[in-house]
Amino acid sequence: MGLFNMHYDRPGPGVSKDAPRKTGVARWFEIVGRDMGDFTKANLITFACFLPTLIVLFLALVWIFADPNLLIMGLGILLGSAGGILGGPAVCAMEAIMLKSLRDEPKFFWHTYKKTFKENFKKGAITGFVFSFLILMQVFGFVMYFSGTVSPWMIALLFLDVTLITMLMLFFIPQVVLMELSLKAIFTNSLRLALGFLPRSLPAALIQLALFGAQALFMPLSVPILIFIGIWIPVFTGLFLVYKPIDTVFRVEEQFSERREKEMQELEQQKASL
Repeated sequence: MGLFNMHYDRPGPGVSKDAPRKTGVARWFEIVGRDMGDFTKANLITFACFLPTLIVLFLALVWIFADPNLLIMGLGILLGSAGGILGGPAVCAMEAIMLKSLRDEPKFFWHTYKKTFKENFKKGAITGFVFSFLILMQVFGFVMYFSGTVSPWMIALLFLDVTLITMLMLFFIPQVVLMELSLKAIFTNSLRLALGFLPRSLPAALIQLALFGAQALFMPLSVPILIFIGIWIPVFTGLFLVYKPIDTVFRVEEQFSERREKEMQELEQQKASL
């Protein structure tokens, strides 16, 4: 009960409602301390949605290390990517919760999560399948390196590929959640944002890869971490680092303020008419 409902939203003494937002690490800890329960719930659901992908990946890797086989590798990539059809919408819903937290917007977890999951299911499913396919191709490429069939130059190229894919994902999924755009337009925007804000997108991608990579390195000991916090910590940290460019380009905060002001005016008009 306490973990999922810490009541950080209750009013109390010590903080003015007009106090400026914290920045940097202090802001990260402020949001995490307030909304960790919601992030953990989203982590549990996302893990469950990606569980088929993880199982397929595990079985394929065990088989390949025992007997390298291109057919098993191909099946592992295709079947694992199919798991992203459910995982993609789950990540979209998770990031919708996180975006609300970043702009300090009031939210009800289950209402926001279910609404985002349903409304973005199609785009999220396509996104989940495509990015799962791309990531799994790189994973099996690294496996081929350790089996001695890939050169060091190829492993460097694979690392560059997975870094670029991660940079694109940082901007891609927030647009799926926030914008009514075609996937082609979202991809174009994501590529421009990733390269245009490289000082933010590159560190964010490397941090995400390091956090996920550390968990992969210590499998299966890290499974409990992955279930509860191992997804939301890398995802939120990356989103936290690129949120300012997203807000600058798409005016997320400004549009939210305008919408809230409009809602308040409509409420006042309704009260006045009574």
